[in-house]
Amino acid sequence: MKTTTTHQLDSVHTVSEKDATPEIAAIFADIKETLGVPFVNLIWRHLATIPGGLEMTWSLARPLYGSTTLNASARVLRQQTTLVDRVMPWPDAVCTALGLSEKDKSEIVLLLEDYGHANSRALLVLSYLHASLSADSRSINKGEHQGAHASALIDPLAHIAKNKDALIKPARPLPAITDLPTNVAALIKILNTFGAPIPSPAEPSLYRHLSYWPSFLAAFWLAVEPLERQGVLVREGINIYERASSMVRQWKPADNASEIIAPNSVSQVLKSLDHFTYAVIARMIVHGDMMKRMID
Repeated sequence: MKTTTTHQLDSVHTVSEKDATPEIAAIFADIKETLGVPFVNLIWRHLATIPGGLEMTWSLARPLYGSTTLNASARVLRQQTTLVDRVMPWPDAVCTALGLSEKDKSEIVLLLEDYGHANSRALLVLSYLHASLSADSRSINKGEHQGAHASALIDPLAHIAKNKDALIKPARPLPAITDLPTNVAALIKILNTFGAPIPSPAEPSLYRHLSYWPSFLAAFWLAVEPLERQGVLVREGINIYERASSMVRQWKPADNASEIIAPNSVSQVLKSLDHFTYAVIARMIVHGDMMKRMID
């Protein structure tokens, strides 16, 4: 089990959508259109701070999002989140006691499914980019890799879906943490540390999006805090990270991916990809699917 990483981030610098240059703004617009989302995720805004980083990574990632290989792999990855079976669906009486209406429940389920769909695909895409940019993936191209034989590798772009998966767009906007009541913001900050294998300055947006239903967040804390103390959440997040890494190692690496930008920028991109996949995205797949089982 991976318990430490040299790729920790002390801070996460970003380029905001309103401050982006025309070139970066055009990529941001393409990201939102391709992914069907109303805002640009933190990882892409962070990569925009690295010279050439956003241009390179998005050029490699964009075709994958139309790939049937990615969508099928993302579904399999979520099915392997075994910790979901450790929580039980809540009876209607529990949801009623928490003040959650049927409309609230439907909104929460749709929001969680949207995040689960997006996070599972993002974990695979970013893991693939890391593998393609790393020394290990370049050794595959040279026939030196000790894992799967080159002839056994899967081309993730072999089948491009004619129709995009139906994307669920959240009905409510993502609130700023500064706009939330102090007690709700404090609860979100606690939940954002759950399952983290290493400290991270990157704060996932899922809990902030669920702040419209603070009683739901509080009930989730009660349900999973024992698992956090036991280290179970951390272990499951690392397991998902390792499963995703194993999946993309079977994919054909992107050719000459690291030759697009300067070596120093490649190093920075690798560090960021490693941190976000290991410390943030993998665990949020686990948390989201656990919450969905509880309320769905």
